[in-house]
Amino acid sequence: MSAINSTGSRRASVMLVLTMLFASLSPLAVAEPDSDTSAVEVMSGDLSEFDPSIEGKRYMFTNDSEPVFSATGHLKMEWREAGYPGLVLPFSSGYLNSKSTTRSCTNEWSQGDTGNISTAGGTVSVTVQKTSANSAILVENGQIIPSTTLNDIASTWESTIYPTDTTYFGSPPDLDDNCQIEIVLISIDGAGGTGGYFSPGISSVRESVFVDVDDMSWRNTILAHEFEHLLHNSRDPYEYLWIDEGAADMAAYLCFGVTSTLTGHANAWSEDSSLSVRWWNGRIADYGAGFMFLMYLADKLGGGAAIQRLVADTATGGAAVENLAQNPETGATAIGTTMSEIFANFSAAVSLDSAQGAFGFSNLDLTSGCIAAYICKAQMSGYNDQWVNDWNSSSQDIEGWGMRAYKFSQGSGAPLNLMVQPTQFGFKGAIMSRDAVTGTWSMSSMRIDSGSGAGTGLVHGFGNTTDEVWLLTWYESMVSDCDYNYVSCGITTGSYPTASVTVHAGLITDPAEVSIDTISPFDRDDDGLDDSVQIDLEVESNAFFEILEVTVEAFVNNTISDSVVFDITAGNSIPSPRSVWFTPPSSGDWSFGIRIRDVTGEIVDQAFSLPMSLANMEPVASGSVSTSVTQTWLPVDMFGSGYDSWGFGQLNGTFSHNDTPVGYVWDLGDNNSSGLKNPTHSYLNGGDYQVVLVVEDQGGYYSESQSWNISVSDDSDPVPEISVDGVVITDELVLLTDQRVQFSARGTTDNVPLDELIFTWDWGDGQTEGGRGAAEAGHSWVDGSADGIVYTLTLTVDDGLHSVEYSIYIKVLNRLPKQIFDEPLQTDTLTPLTMPTVFEDSDGMIVEYYWFFEGGVNLDGSGMTLTSDFSSTESIEQNPQVGWLEPGMKNVTLEVTDDDGNTSVAILQVQVLNQRPVAVFARPLDGEVDTSYTFVSESFDPDGDTALLQTIWEISDLDDPVYNVSSVSHTFLEPGLYTVSLTVIDERGLSSATKSYSIRIANPLPVPELEFSCPSINGTVLGEIPLTEDGVVWQVPHTSTGAAFVAPGDPIRFDGSGSYDADPLFVGRTSTDSESSEWNGIVSWIWDFGDASSPVSGPVVWHSYQIPGTYVVTLTVVDGFEGGETNKTTLTVHVSRAPIITTEDPISADYVSIDDVVLLNSSAYDADLIDGIEAWMDLDQSDDSDGDGDPANDRDRPLTGPLVVRWDLNALQDTDLDGDSRNDWLWGNQTWSQPGEIRILMQVCDGVGVCSSEEYVITVLAEQEDDKPKSLSDLTWEDLVPNRESAGLFALIAAVLLLGWLIMREKDEDEMDAEEMLETYDVTEVEVEGGLPGMDQHNPPPQPKYLTVQERRNKESGYVRPIRTRRR
Repeated sequence: MSAINSTGSRRASVMLVLTMLFASLSPLAVAEPDSDTSAVEVMSGDLSEFDPSIEGKRYMFTNDSEPVFSATGHLKMEWREAGYPGLVLPFSSGYLNSKSTTRSCTNEWSQGDTGNISTAGGTVSVTVQKTSANSAILVENGQIIPSTTLNDIASTWESTIYPTDTTYFGSPPDLDDNCQIEIVLISIDGAGGTGGYFSPGISSVRESVFVDVDDMSWRNTILAHEFEHLLHNSRDPYEYLWIDEGAADMAAYLCFGVTSTLTGHANAWSEDSSLSVRWWNGRIADYGAGFMFLMYLADKLGGGAAIQRLVADTATGGAAVENLAQNPETGATAIGTTMSEIFANFSAAVSLDSAQGAFGFSNLDLTSGCIAAYICKAQMSGYNDQWVNDWNSSSQDIEGWGMRAYKFSQGSGAPLNLMVQPTQFGFKGAIMSRDAVTGTWSMSSMRIDSGSGAGTGLVHGFGNTTDEVWLLTWYESMVSDCDYNYVSCGITTGSYPTASVTVHAGLITDPAEVSIDTISPFDRDDDGLDDSVQIDLEVESNAFFEILEVTVEAFVNNTISDSVVFDITAGNSIPSPRSVWFTPPSSGDWSFGIRIRDVTGEIVDQAFSLPMSLANMEPVASGSVSTSVTQTWLPVDMFGSGYDSWGFGQLNGTFSHNDTPVGYVWDLGDNNSSGLKNPTHSYLNGGDYQVVLVVEDQGGYYSESQSWNISVSDDSDPVPEISVDGVVITDELVLLTDQRVQFSARGTTDNVPLDELIFTWDWGDGQTEGGRGAAEAGHSWVDGSADGIVYTLTLTVDDGLHSVEYSIYIKVLNRLPKQIFDEPLQTDTLTPLTMPTVFEDSDGMIVEYYWFFEGGVNLDGSGMTLTSDFSSTESIEQNPQVGWLEPGMKNVTLEVTDDDGNTSVAILQVQVLNQRPVAVFARPLDGEVDTSYTFVSESFDPDGDTALLQTIWEISDLDDPVYNVSSVSHTFLEPGLYTVSLTVIDERGLSSATKSYSIRIANPLPVPELEFSCPSINGTVLGEIPLTEDGVVWQVPHTSTGAAFVAPGDPIRFDGSGSYDADPLFVGRTSTDSESSEWNGIVSWIWDFGDASSPVSGPVVWHSYQIPGTYVVTLTVVDGFEGGETNKTTLTVHVSRAPIITTEDPISADYVSIDDVVLLNSSAYDADLIDGIEAWMDLDQSDDSDGDGDPANDRDRPLTGPLVVRWDLNALQDTDLDGDSRNDWLWGNQTWSQPGEIRILMQVCDGVGVCSSEEYVITVLAEQEDDKPKSLSDLTWEDLVPNRESAGLFALIAAVLLLGWLIMREKDEDEMDAEEMLETYDVTEVEVEGGLPGMDQHNPPPQPKYLTVQERRNKESGYVRPIRTRRR
């Protein structure tokens, strides 16, 4: 400690170097970013007397033979002692609010830049020899650093150091606005010694870390370490060194892993964990303790994010750790919220390194023994596995917030008794027990004795259910976080707290025992009955020492009534005596039980007594009264009190309960009593009274009585007081006639209550009233005068012994006529106004009225006109009718006189309003767009010249009003709802109410126009919609009635684009585009083709019909007026039916011969003509060939009537080789050159190409044969006689007939089934016909159903189409 003090004195003698740098000099500017602020004070520090081996911190990874140390701790202490000169907090809200949120990097270093930089050894010149994304490497001029080294620094910085440190300790500041960390390589002290540092005094102007050029082998470790100091200092420069240095070691470990230096730091503390974790004294173990603790926090509370929050917290030391633990990161492991709880779990983790929750590390692998290259667990301070005798440790030192661990095993199953015996208060302990079956650990806190500070604990089943026990103890000294020995740590004298501790352990082979020695009753209240007992007990334990919890309970009727709990220390088989006292709350047979529990709460032993009779101890009364001398009727307050003491006491005369009495009995001394606790009583008669109080306790016992003497007298007169509405009347009171006043004498004072006093009121006008308690009375005086009549009011108050009179004067004045109306009046010019009743006389009557009208009025009443007389100014009527000619505010004065001669005057104001003119014109009727309207004003001014009226016409489809014309003519060009309004203004500028009428102009229905046509090319109607209109000629197949006439499948173009809205606005317009100026006003075209197909929309649509018939096409057009008006038109479309062929035999013979010329007969008719349809084709819609002015109705070619007949003379032979053998329409000789049956085809087509066809079979013979078949007329009898040629034939016929007869005799399957059914169903009524079973005669079978066409086409109907042949 002396070395530390001498170092501190050397520090105090050092002259601090203060350097002022400005932003205009170079990127090394030290000024604040705002140009108008003064330069920041910079303290570079001084290393002239720095001894690295004593005051420095050894870096990890450095060589043991030539260790390298950090000077950051030394420089921070210098800076702290100087008062933190130039301190800037770059992440504080105040600083951030003063700066731009955008980093400009205006001072960014570039390779080759030069400058001067302040260091702890003075100012040096540097050159930038390498830059990277987040760094600039500055090399002292004259020093040579290989490019490979520079590249390695930049690469390692960007890939490892910078991302790792910023992840755990936060982003860097940028005070110098260069977006770079300056890595300054300078010559410090040669190889070894000081390897680098971060100077907190320079951090107010720049972000720099310094590395000795002679220790470049360890450059990466130095940079990781010092960069952490830079990040930590920028957020919490006041942080204690044990956290800051622990985090720096953590940074090097996270970047580069475990090294011998790191194990040296960590194991220095693990080998002596009694050294403080929270006291920084520059020892190797201090580094290890901080490193281990920070690694534990990172492991359990959330990794890098948690450590970032710890670093950023401006709270320091343990306070910051508690803040983090109370709000950990998501997924954190609970380790407690106070430093005591956190340190307990940390102690368990470094001792056990279990995989279980908080009791180990997952980011470190701790070994049991401390060997090179490995970090070890905290080493045991003691161990025992032999339990023949109790085990004791030696007295062992421990620093504040250091810890010691003790291991115990090989128990016998008996409880393990543990005790920590310290030399100072503040020790805490935890017991870790491992379950013998599951291997899981459980933690329990040691019990700390408040009197001695010793801690005790007990583990049951040691060696049975629990196979291993660790005792952890630590010293929670009042001085906690501390850097060296400074007043800021709370140390004014001496050094950091240190204490000693001794640990005891032993098996409890026999549990402790308790016994009741004696129970001695005695009489506490001296009433001759025992009401209390003294219980003497003893506790004996064979443990070396244990603290047992003793519970003594009192029972009555097997019900516990009270208990007392206290601790007793026992050990070494020496009895520990103790006495307690008990007083029962009620009489009864009382027994007592005693239980002792060990430190874990388990019951060790118990003892019970036999019942004994004890009486209730009397309660004690302790009341009071408010006075001993009083007057009659005055209340006396009495306060009941007392106490009922009972229960256990550890000192004789003390009680665990001091209850209030349950009952109070007051004898008030005047034959009255009370059971209230605090009664109030009044004595009605004078005399001396004794008041007695007795209290009752819960056991039914009464206390000794307590008494007081009270003297009561009555020697005071009443003191009357008269008040009105709370105001005391002492002088004359002035009233008006019939003014009723409520008088009060409740202010009268006397010892007798007001309700018992007799009040007599003499009103002075011959009337009196009163009675007992009549402290209030009301009265009014009828007679008064203009000057007033004076009455004497006398009040007499009598309390039974004393009577007092009190008088006041009452002056009564006559009332003036009272104004009852004072509201503004309003009327119109030329309109009579009846003046209201303004006054009334409550004590008489009004006899005179005088009205004065300023400016003159008319008093004739109704019928006023502009020519009436308006010169009257006075009236003596009570309610005159008044009219004014001119508008304005008029003053009216009224003076009235009552029957006593009193007068009153009132001035009223009348607002005379100009009468509004009246706007009038006739209601117009609804019309159409071509309706012409003339609106004529018939308005008038009731109080002015109608000829001077101004008119304002407003018509809703005009932009501007029409002024000052009596009539307006107008025509509405568009349909809709319009408003016509008239307002007139009189000569005084008053406007009439606006007269308005609405006119609906009907919307004309839209006009649908429908045209149709079919596309053709070269005169042939197309069978499909053309893709382009090039070369297309539009033909119109029409009937005489204008209907369309088409073949099935022919596409028809329906054109509704000629439709238009009949509004004048749209007449003559032809565009269907609503955006076009020529829009025809139609917004929708809806087509219904009449063939059950879906409607379609559009001005031009296509459709084709597949089935012959007549259809009606409906076109509905919708205009754009309001919701859309509609109109429709229709067109009939006839779809041609096929011609009907009536030819049955085209040759009228059975056969023809080869090469015979045959005339084919044909017969057919046009079905459409039969239906009465005549149709023609207009071959060109654009050409008016008949000159009638309509180009679409020319009859260029008939479509009905003439039919075209064509023959294919061999329907089985493709003569024209087009792939179809049924369309060879050959013309010429109708002959056949080959014999046989020839199938011919006749086709008949109408004018639109709808065809029917029929096939015929023609027999063609080779030539005319002689043995042609004979007719019946040619046969003779010889022809019928069999001959030799025909005998074989006849024999064959006979054999066939015989065989047929035999087969017919056999029963077929249907006959056999019928017989089986006859047998099965036992049907008797069956007729047999032809040897076949007949039908059951009960019911006939149902009639066969005739299928409809749709059912025959339905595959599910079972209908089978018959096979037909067209061969003849």
